[in-house]
Amino acid sequence: MLKKFANSTLVKHSGIYTVSTLINAAIPFLLLPVLTRYLSTTDYGIIATFQTLISFFIPIIGLNTQTAIIRRQYDSEKIDFAKYVTTCVGILVANTLLLILLLVPLYPFISDIAEFPSMWFWTIIAVTFFQYLFTLILGIWQANGKVYKYALFQNSQTILNLFASLLLVISFQMNWQGRVIAQTASMLIFGILSLIILYQMGFLRTQFSKKYFNDALKFALPLIPYSFTGWVLYTMDRIFINNMIGLAETGLYAVAFQVSMLIGLLQASFNNAWVPWFYNQIRRNDIGLNLKIVRFTYAFIIVNFLFAFSLILLAPGLFNFFLGKDFYQASNYLWWLALAQAASAIHVITVSYINLHNKNIYLTYASIFIALVHIPLTYYLLKLNGTIGAAQSLFISNMAASLITFFVAVHLHKMPWLLKHKY
Repeated sequence: MLKKFANSTLVKHSGIYTVSTLINAAIPFLLLPVLTRYLSTTDYGIIATFQTLISFFIPIIGLNTQTAIIRRQYDSEKIDFAKYVTTCVGILVANTLLLILLLVPLYPFISDIAEFPSMWFWTIIAVTFFQYLFTLILGIWQANGKVYKYALFQNSQTILNLFASLLLVISFQMNWQGRVIAQTASMLIFGILSLIILYQMGFLRTQFSKKYFNDALKFALPLIPYSFTGWVLYTMDRIFINNMIGLAETGLYAVAFQVSMLIGLLQASFNNAWVPWFYNQIRRNDIGLNLKIVRFTYAFIIVNFLFAFSLILLAPGLFNFFLGKDFYQASNYLWWLALAQAASAIHVITVSYINLHNKNIYLTYASIFIALVHIPLTYYLLKLNGTIGAAQSLFISNMAASLITFFVAVHLHKMPWLLKHKY
């Protein structure tokens, strides 16, 4: 049985995705010893704000329609998938142009709130636009089991980003501006390559479809509040810290958060293989297979918490060895951030049960609730405990969101949740 499991598609693909994701994420992580020695905490705070604004605009720029494309690919025998992709890319282009017209007059206002230079705001729109295309082609390859193409393309973009960052920050001493230019340029290049690949695959050679336009928006729009919950939970706190404490503290917090994302890597790498495998297996409605799926679910959650505690124990030595001395204090925030990342494993592994039933509206309701709680909670704990309050707020809200997702999944899909054959 163990040999059969080891040779399964899930394990093989998960292994490739794990290696790819680790390489992809290890490069930014390995940049920390360099950037924390060449950049100030304030520089790092501006870079963190740049990432925060990108995260905010990602679901807006294409109205989240890339999620509809990936989901509908599993029904490609029932629809004209090429026309579906063309329609969604058309939505992306039209909405981006509209967004630019609406935002240009607001650049100074947004800049004051976010503490990000208004003259650099164009980089945020550029990165989010091309990242949509980049994510889209990766998602199509993932759904079709093209794991090697996925890994090569993803890691090539990251490596280009790495070398451009080192060149501009170290050799040209461009500080935070060098990091922003490097990320913008690398995403622009690979976004254009993604567009070319989509065209060569025949996805952009058909006409726009009103039917698919309505279908894509019907699926994707309810997920926008859900996407914003991710932004509120994981990145909005940088804006609060910028305004209530300062950019330097944002830089320290961002470094600690990046280290905690090692746990997120475990989740992302497994989930890349889990989602297509889960959709293919769950439809069989086999009792023994369903029990196996639930065991995978629980084991995944336990492994994440064990990893979090290991990271917490290693944190002091890790920070003193890897980071510049100005960033040592960032280790103070890792305890709560690591637990928050581990808590999200519950959501990551159970949300597929909800997507299976197309009940994304439940995620929308939960997202609105969690966001409404998290915003005042973050403000209150920042006032009470300083920067560490943002990490505490993230843990509380993340655990609440994950538990809601879990109980909704249990309600929607009958499974042996108590690990019994009879259910």
